[in-house]
Amino acid sequence: MDNIEHSKTAEAKTKAQKTRVTLLLNWYANPYHTPIFAAKSQDYYAEEGIKLAILETTDPSDVTEIVGLGSVDIGLKAMIHTVAARAKGFPVISIGTLLDEPPTGLIALKSSGIRTFQDIVGKRVGYIGEFGKLMIEDLAKLAGIALSSFETVRVGMNVTDAIQRGIIDTGIGFINFQQVELEEVAGETIMLRLDQLAGLGCCCFCSIQFISHEKIIQENPELMHKFMRATLRGSAFTTEHPEEAFELLCQGKPQLRNPLYKKIFYRTLPFFSRNLKNVEDDWKKVESYTKHLGIVEKTFDVKQIYTNAYLPSIPYSEVEPIAHCLA
Repeated sequence: MDNIEHSKTAEAKTKAQKTRVTLLLNWYANPYHTPIFAAKSQDYYAEEGIKLAILETTDPSDVTEIVGLGSVDIGLKAMIHTVAARAKGFPVISIGTLLDEPPTGLIALKSSGIRTFQDIVGKRVGYIGEFGKLMIEDLAKLAGIALSSFETVRVGMNVTDAIQRGIIDTGIGFINFQQVELEEVAGETIMLRLDQLAGLGCCCFCSIQFISHEKIIQENPELMHKFMRATLRGSAFTTEHPEEAFELLCQGKPQLRNPLYKKIFYRTLPFFSRNLKNVEDDWKKVESYTKHLGIVEKTFDVKQIYTNAYLPSIPYSEVEPIAHCLA
């Protein structure tokens, strides 16, 4: 009987080892992807029977469409973009959260003279994608600033470079990334937080989600469980052993082994989700905000695009690999 059970277990493991999963990052690999790289380096995905292929995008705007077409298994994208993708007809669903509410806003050098939002008059304002432009223009309308009194420039995620090269005076960036970059290369900075300017009460619209195509999720529910379990172990390792986790990231991506990226990592550490859960209240706030911006219809129901069904129910620090579960 023991031999039969052992044979079944070995067969299950052999079958699981053939499971290739593609994960498309929302930008080039960087410190806020550390839990994923730590999980892969520690063989957490392998122990779940997953052979994970981590893909990097050259254009972050492509991610929701690529995931929405089912061209990759899982992708990373901000909450607001996930809502927008669904509104455009792409059947994407968030199965978890990597980063919780990283503060986002207009960053600028102190020498720019920008101290309040009204100071954008006569300035060039950089934005990442189409929704960044909508946010800036909406804030200008709320502040009574004529849209013709400032210029918007699409610079993508390369806000720091655009400021340094004089292409823009200020631009949308993360407090734990672009602001850190700007501080390191150009001196003192300021940030005008978008959530505070818009009265949102959170920066949840920029929370980074794990998203997948509806059909892929439905056809591979156990695979989603395994992926999230391994990722949760990676998240736990990162928050409990940050120095070792950053080293594992650098072993996979040696170009990140420098003081700047280490500083970005530690600035990001407080925002790593401890449980990877989709936070209902955050989704409700983003639903209201996207309706206000006109991104989705008033009848849009945000509950259709997120689920916590594939997350482990036990505390993140006690998550075990599937190999233990099979024993």
